[in-house]
Amino acid sequence: MKRLLVAFSILFGASTTLAEYGMIPHSQIKYGEGYALKGESTVQVTNMPKVRSQDSFGICYAAVAAVLVDEANCVQSGNASCATAPDSQRISALDVTRYSRAPEEGADGEMWRDYKGLNEGGMPVFTLLNINKAKDAVSEQCAPTDQIVARAGSEQAAQDLEIAMWKSLKDSYESFRKKNAECTECGLEYATAKANDIKQNYNLKASNKEILDAFSQESYSLFLDKLLIPKECRKMSDMISLEGKWAVKSFPMEGEKGDYKSSINKVKEVLTQKRPLALSFCAQDPLSVKSNKACGEIKDASGNVSGAGHAVVIKGYREICNSKGVCRQELQVQNSWGEGWQKSNDDGWVDAKELLDRTFYETYALNWLQPRS
Repeated sequence: MKRLLVAFSILFGASTTLAEYGMIPHSQIKYGEGYALKGESTVQVTNMPKVRSQDSFGICYAAVAAVLVDEANCVQSGNASCATAPDSQRISALDVTRYSRAPEEGADGEMWRDYKGLNEGGMPVFTLLNINKAKDAVSEQCAPTDQIVARAGSEQAAQDLEIAMWKSLKDSYESFRKKNAECTECGLEYATAKANDIKQNYNLKASNKEILDAFSQESYSLFLDKLLIPKECRKMSDMISLEGKWAVKSFPMEGEKGDYKSSINKVKEVLTQKRPLALSFCAQDPLSVKSNKACGEIKDASGNVSGAGHAVVIKGYREICNSKGVCRQELQVQNSWGEGWQKSNDDGWVDAKELLDRTFYETYALNWLQPRS
């Protein structure tokens, strides 16, 4: 999947209705009279971490991976109230984005420091594989995802402001690189002024010196790493580990048949084992592409690659039928657009086939953490 740009957040803003992107809440479907839950068809993982919000940063894949890791730690520790776990016991979704890429050249990938740079865009499967190998991540308390959150009167206004804020950060970094290449003194003067401006206007945990140091990084990815993950968070003693022994499982794997029937059966099987799943799908509207590769190459009106991929956690399944015996299957998703989205969208219950069809039933569409025996 190609790197998703800021346009991702325009396409998937929290104020956008789910129905527009193929994830249709039960409450919005015109089923007609007489539909009811079919027997004891509901299968749910109920002890889940609290809902996260990625704000206007394209890190849905990392938010999903963070939820699965937090849930696994609750299982391992016997925490029966996972949703109330404090941020000091939850991993930072921002920090998890480092695991979307391969480790540094020459590193074995078994340590947090082997993965450098924060990234927009990624896949849950690779992120989970890497974090399961390295085990550690910074806490949400130390590197909160809401360091750059707009305070505005409406969701749309906040979203627009956040997009402008992210664009401003990237523009500032790129402007520094150009100025510094022409005149080192000019670059330092610019970076110093911008560092003070960023500290005043954003809720960053990093010090002024750390912000200034961030400008000296050779890539925007490394700039974000220094900017959003303060040095004080980088002590191994203060990190959160994925506890226990886990295997990253996926469906379909290479050589496995992927279709609606096999996928929904796999979801039910995994949920019955009380394991939530990560799901990657294409949210293009209307859906015209026929593969995840094509979905990731979708361009916006300006011709820039924006992509239309999204990822959510599946935590429930149910079947509803009417008096004539016509039934529909639904999945309950935990999205990364905040509690407000969950509450206004039937707590995440969506049409199962509509959602799963958007995976194109390609390999690694579904991923979960399975305890090793």
